Amino acid sequence: MKKKAFILFFILILQFTYAQVSFAGNPEYGQLRNFVYDKTVPNKIYATTYIDKHIMVSNDSGTSWNVLYTLPYPQSVPNISQMRLTNNGTALSFIQYFGLGSSLNKVILLDLQSLSVLKEYNIPPNETIGSISNYSILDNGNMDTATMFTKGDNDKFFKTTNGGTTWTKVFDAANYENVFLNDAIMDPTDPQKLYIVRNGGPGNVDGGLLKSTDAGATWTEKLNGLILQSIAINPVNPDIMYVGSGITWGFPAQHEAVYKSTDAGNTWTEQTGIIWSTSNFGAKNVPKIEINPYKPGHVVVLADDRVVVTTDDGITWTTTPHAGSTDGSSYFYGIDASFDPNNLNNVIISNNLFPKFSSDGGVTLTSIANPFFNGMGKINIINDNGTDKLMYGVQYGYTVKNLTNNQETPINVMPLNQTPLGGKIGLMFIDKKHAGRVYTYKSNNINVSDDYGATVTPFYNTLDLGFTAAETDPSNKNIAWIATFNGVNATLIKSDLTNIGNPVNNIITLPYNEDYIYGIKVNQNNSNEVLVTVGNRLFKTTNSGTSWTEITAGLQGLILPNIALSLVQNPLNASQYTMAASNGIYTSIDAGNTWSKIHDGMVNKVEHSTKQNGQIIGITNTYLSTPPKVIYTNNGGTSWQEKTASNYFSTVVIDGTARFVDATTVEIYLTTYSLGILKDVISFTNLGTSNPGIIKDDISIYPNPAQDVINIKSGKNYTKFKVTIYSAAGQLVLTSENKSSIDISGLTKGVYLLKIDQPNTPTIIKKVIKK
Repeated sequence: MKKKAFILFFILILQFTYAQVSFAGNPEYGQLRNFVYDKTVPNKIYATTYIDKHIMVSNDSGTSWNVLYTLPYPQSVPNISQMRLTNNGTALSFIQYFGLGSSLNKVILLDLQSLSVLKEYNIPPNETIGSISNYSILDNGNMDTATMFTKGDNDKFFKTTNGGTTWTKVFDAANYENVFLNDAIMDPTDPQKLYIVRNGGPGNVDGGLLKSTDAGATWTEKLNGLILQSIAINPVNPDIMYVGSGITWGFPAQHEAVYKSTDAGNTWTEQTGIIWSTSNFGAKNVPKIEINPYKPGHVVVLADDRVVVTTDDGITWTTTPHAGSTDGSSYFYGIDASFDPNNLNNVIISNNLFPKFSSDGGVTLTSIANPFFNGMGKINIINDNGTDKLMYGVQYGYTVKNLTNNQETPINVMPLNQTPLGGKIGLMFIDKKHAGRVYTYKSNNINVSDDYGATVTPFYNTLDLGFTAAETDPSNKNIAWIATFNGVNATLIKSDLTNIGNPVNNIITLPYNEDYIYGIKVNQNNSNEVLVTVGNRLFKTTNSGTSWTEITAGLQGLILPNIALSLVQNPLNASQYTMAASNGIYTSIDAGNTWSKIHDGMVNKVEHSTKQNGQIIGITNTYLSTPPKVIYTNNGGTSWQEKTASNYFSTVVIDGTARFVDATTVEIYLTTYSLGILKDVISFTNLGTSNPGIIKDDISIYPNPAQDVINIKSGKNYTKFKVTIYSAAGQLVLTSENKSSIDISGLTKGVYLLKIDQPNTPTIIKKVIKK
């Protein structure tokens, strides 16, 4: 009964923590990949975000999705690939990638019930390895036998029989001249049989397939001279296999093709029923071939610009060309495919562009709508004639979302087959006082727009690449203040746009300009009064820039390397300015003359409520070792509550904004690296409650993640307390009383819930990761 009660309690905490967090991005832009159908639960599908560290789950055939699991690295941006379900359907395996040469690159086996790591196949030690390209695991229960195909200075193929404790190098391309491996796998039932497909071969013979029947001790070459990219083995009858041709640029002439073997790779027959493109454009290769494990005669060939399907094991083929390379939304080239065990006609294809679903085995495709995309640029709330609108960046452009009817207007959003010069979204600053007014930077010009950037007019030409701030005079739309940075010095410009064909740009002389200008604020009641931040300094003018006074001398620790990051004026109190900085939040209630610090710690953006005085929101983006968070107060900063990275799925936050709905409710919108736009709803009426989902306690657990021992520290130095630790599934695994250090070395790797009970104090729940 106690176990059930705790599970319910834990579920309620998670519901409280996440129920108010939703995904607010447009589903037209979503790019999920690595789809896997569950084997036992109909309509249940797993997937990963296109980039970053999240495994998603859908229980309604992909209509809606939630975050199932996140790699435990909130400040990092690893990547998940090659996700597969074990034969018994209880675990997922995948490659965890942290970048070229990282020691954290490994293959993970994740238990789906406890969401704990069952096995980690680390890269072979003392080897120069850039990345893991593919892997195979002998799915026989203990999962100890596996292979790993790696890329680096040279392509290598390894095998282990003890779960990765030790590895045997079964092939090293360094021993051959001009050899590049494209794939390497193990027979799913016989670990003695290994296969490699390649570009170059021994003696300068290009291409071919290598087969070993003695675990890599010796190799036999087949399909000599053919450049091969992909290989697939029939899981029911491993004697049947397919290979696909590789990229032929710079190699002897070779046509695009798929070959089939029915005798374990000894002899091969080209599949002549496939119709290939006659165009000379494109790579012309076959990056992936997938065999339906539930209907092995069903094979899907994911080639460049076409999907080819057979349902009779290659006797007949259906070829469907696609136009993703030209229209940016159709199928371009496939990454993998997953087959539905409960409906053998259903296939999901991970496409390099948008993911695709087919209800006829892969012949016809439709996009899978989902809101999980790579967010970019700045995000802001604008009130446009009484209607709140959300403007956020996606696909190198921006979109404006009407928060009343949820309709969106894309502005310069690019198709997925296009990337701007430099590969970055254009710089843009939004004016909240004048709906539609934005400032952009392109081709050395700073431009102004009154339709959210749909049309722009250049008004200032500069060689400075840093466009760092912009502000419109609240009482005169034709006066703009902008700032640039050339790598050494900042430039402040006051522009008169009355005659937009002949703008007047005045360079404003500041007492100090050797740093970035991130904050410009023109007093909403007095246009002559302007505050400007330069690095860690704050300057004020009362005569529209003719003379300046430095305010920040000795200001409570705002000294280098700390820097001011944003500056706002309270819309309900013109005498109050508030500044977010790399070491905290500062506020002034006398029009910027004197300042006090009201919060410690890095904050990128601060916003005052437009509905209720005293309510302030602070947002911290992910930056190096600084995790993201949202802080909020309803008493002007006397006390704060916070939402940490764990409240937002430990994703990478690029920017954030706040929409003050009424006097008690604020909506937080966060642009993320892989989950699109997150929306959180915070109620100021809940401040001060004891709900463990939001209460900020004084207890810390360290180290976390931990391997052997965790320590508990309380600011109140309690001597009597009880600690109980539960698995993520709610199973009691450890208890302790009145001990500040707890030995967890006996626990398996994974995520646990630690419950702390103290006399006359609300129960505290902490998440602990055993590594």
